[in-house]
Amino acid sequence: MASAPGMASMAAKPSKEQCRQFLKMGIAAMQSSATREILKDPAIKRPGDELKKIQRQGWDQLGFDQDIGCQALEKIEENDHDLMEVKQEFMVASMTAYLQSLEDRKPPTLENSKRLPREVAVEFFDACNVKMQFPPFQAELVAHVQQHSEPPGPKIIAAQREILELLGYEADHGCRELERLPKDNPDDQDLQRQFQQWAYVAQSTGTQIASMVMRAKMNPELVRRIEKARSEVGQMSQKEQADHLTRMQKKWEIFSKLPSADQAAYMDKQSEDQKMDLIKTQVLLTHARMAAHHHAQHQHMAAGPGGTAGGGGGGGG
Repeated sequence: MASAPGMASMAAKPSKEQCRQFLKMGIAAMQSSATREILKDPAIKRPGDELKKIQRQGWDQLGFDQDIGCQALEKIEENDHDLMEVKQEFMVASMTAYLQSLEDRKPPTLENSKRLPREVAVEFFDACNVKMQFPPFQAELVAHVQQHSEPPGPKIIAAQREILELLGYEADHGCRELERLPKDNPDDQDLQRQFQQWAYVAQSTGTQIASMVMRAKMNPELVRRIEKARSEVGQMSQKEQADHLTRMQKKWEIFSKLPSADQAAYMDKQSEDQKMDLIKTQVLLTHARMAAHHHAQHQHMAAGPGGTAGGGGGGGG
């Protein structure tokens, strides 16, 4: 017995051109005033989830199973530059629509005494994670590092505080509530996981942006050596890493105490192997500082006055 055409297409995988069509349809839907009005509805508790439903409905219009269609998108190869560009445009449109919905839904008055409900905390984590990936915001972070020659922690903290207020909680009160979450919900493993992921995303975004700006100022040869050192460190066992730090301890103490200009002159006098040893030492010590900082965040991630826990991490770098 032959299958009905509709059923056959539902079981099939979309072609490259059909993936492009889905993405273009999705971009148009997310940029439409109709979608913006839907997401304003206060009856919708999670606008991000509603936006995903709207996106996935595009596969229904094309006659494909939603899960099969989404799997096809995940398999788009990075060397397919044209389709990857459309996919990136889709992702930015999705972020834009979601963040706009939070602005549209901001309550007229802010809560400054009630506890932060679990569902609001989860929305806050999701919104912050989206904001950290949002290209226009990342451009603002780059500009901050270039202008102030410091990690973008202040910009990240300001964005987190703004999101708290978009969700209806006065920023200082919301920060205090966020501090209490791990202690008040010790058995809620999913909430603990989302809390830790939020802090990690903020911290890693700040570190990556600061590193990117720093690398742009370096000469190409130094960048090459750093990348090579990172690769070699990644292949070392923990014992080999510890042995390297022990062997280089005295030399690193001498080098690290020199002024920046003298450090450059010192490096110029070293052989290629000696230069690589010093750079590997710096890579290992940087990793150790980041790991210690991240561990401290996970212990209770105490926020500074007027800040938030993850935002402080975002400024570390």
